[in-house]
Amino acid sequence: MKNCWSCLIAVVLFMPGRVEADVWDLATANDNSFSTTHNQLVHATRQVHDLGAQAPNQTADVDWYMVSLAPYSSFEVIVDGLTGDINPFVQRYASDGSTLLQNSSSITNGFSRRLAWTNTTGSSVTSYVRVGQASCGSTCTTSDQYTISSHETTIALARFNNGGSQITVLLSQNASEVTISATFFYWSTTGVLLQTGTLPSLAAKNLNVFNTATFLTLQGVGGHITIAHDGTYGSLNVKSVALEPSTGFSFDTQGVYKGR
Repeated sequence: MKNCWSCLIAVVLFMPGRVEADVWDLATANDNSFSTTHNQLVHATRQVHDLGAQAPNQTADVDWYMVSLAPYSSFEVIVDGLTGDINPFVQRYASDGSTLLQNSSSITNGFSRRLAWTNTTGSSVTSYVRVGQASCGSTCTTSDQYTISSHETTIALARFNNGGSQITVLLSQNASEVTISATFFYWSTTGVLLQTGTLPSLAAKNLNVFNTATFLTLQGVGGHITIAHDGTYGSLNVKSVALEPSTGFSFDTQGVYKGR
């Protein structure tokens, strides 16, 4: 009997390890298509996934994520932490799951990938992020992994004032290595959209200075500003400076991102 137990233990020890996909692949409503995924990316999401081929036919894995972007806002998705042999495609599709809207770009000419987009409309917009077409294809295992993270990149600026003798100047600094495009939304204190402005291409390490009183609709009024842009989280720095010419005083308000 002792010898039999020894044989059984030896068989178990030398059996190949069980291969399992990540929990999103195993769920009944799995992430293998846009129509079944319940995995919604929101601000400060961070998850580790694999692209191990799916049993029983060793089908190449693909992961789908939903993003519902609020009106007048911006968002980014980063795929990094890649193991050496996957190098997947990272793409964004429309709500129909078939219309390709955007291919990812590399981060600092490396292997990590990034998507960034804005919603400048007054309605929420749903799209889907797809991670797949790994280099290892149907031979990928559960050790072929990546990390996906996401952030809302909208900037909130609590004050501008062009009332009385004050005028507000915006300082926009691109602290990154790539060009950033931005849309500025000027709101009344009661949340009415007064004016929209664009900064179509702020080059790397450039500073833009803009007098908000050049907009007729903003003369004599005050409120607050939100900014949607396609830069990385924290890469666009914006400050408003309300100037009081009669006294020489100035009132600075720093734009802020959502906390991580």
